[in-house]
Amino acid sequence: MSLRRLSNFDSKKELMDYIDILNHQKKNMLLEKKEVDSIINAIKNEIASATGKHNSVEKRKYGVPLVFLRYFACPKCQSELSVRNCNIEKDHILSGDLICACGFKAEIKNGILIGDSGKISKYDWPDLERNCYRLMNPTLVSYMHRAYHWMLEKLRQKNLKGKVILEDFINNYCFCQTNFELMDKDALYIVTDKYPEIVAVYKGLIDKLSLEHRIIYIASASNMLPLKHGCVDLYIDLDSANEYALYNNGYSYEALKNYFSKDASAIGLFFSFKPKSSSFAELHRQFPEAWEKSYDIAYFRHYLRKTWSHILDEETIGKVADLNQEEAAYSYHIPGEVGVDVYHVQGFIGQDNSGLS
Repeated sequence: MSLRRLSNFDSKKELMDYIDILNHQKKNMLLEKKEVDSIINAIKNEIASATGKHNSVEKRKYGVPLVFLRYFACPKCQSELSVRNCNIEKDHILSGDLICACGFKAEIKNGILIGDSGKISKYDWPDLERNCYRLMNPTLVSYMHRAYHWMLEKLRQKNLKGKVILEDFINNYCFCQTNFELMDKDALYIVTDKYPEIVAVYKGLIDKLSLEHRIIYIASASNMLPLKHGCVDLYIDLDSANEYALYNNGYSYEALKNYFSKDASAIGLFFSFKPKSSSFAELHRQFPEAWEKSYDIAYFRHYLRKTWSHILDEETIGKVADLNQEEAAYSYHIPGEVGVDVYHVQGFIGQDNSGLS
């Protein structure tokens, strides 16, 4: 436009220069259009894929795989459980009753083993909207993915064929649901929470994946799982330690310790706050029962060394230093530092918190 105003295209050369400029600009715009069209097509494909996940028809009904029957035991007396009134399709129990001579009862309903939920705090609730995921800021999401890769790499280094893997307290997060397709299909998986509705949400999501993995879903208090003591070979702790510590004076290991074998291992992620931070104060305002050592990474490392014979590996993934309220990671997180640490341990000793200082 400047060339046009200055010269009025009085000569053929000036006119050709102007046309060259326009052609060059046209070429650039066509390249941009091609790139934008490619992005639009990618977004369309992702929309179709995401929509299909909720419209997909479940190929088969999943329940309690029969292979898990040998791991059942009364949580009160450890006696063998009788299985009655079963509805079985292929090798899965879809419904039925589990009964012990001592009076304990549990049922299998819609493929979920439902036991004793125990006492539930008035400050606790089932996060059916999965706000723990939705509220995470982008930096924390990035660190979570790095932690997933770290944990998956450690799992790939282990021989898990025929091993029993337990993930509990999925009301906060569920590692298995996000990563099952990358996990060993020859292992046996137990996914649990005290809320049947939470277990049902994750079972529904996992069923849609049509996996070959053998998975049992249990809705029960952690210390009342209808399983034999010492049957768990690997525990997955995706911040479950802190979830338990919101309502109890201890970490999740205290509720589950009877189920770990002496050669068990654990792999997990631990969120932490800066000591004496405003987030700690807000945490205890919203959860008055929260243990004073929750979200305390220094104490948690000390605890691991008292509870496990071997610290195989641990790493600080990162620290999120937030600049404004929009970056809050939890309802009780006030902008400040959030740490993300991962760990891998082996050899369960089982010393409780009373032995720690």
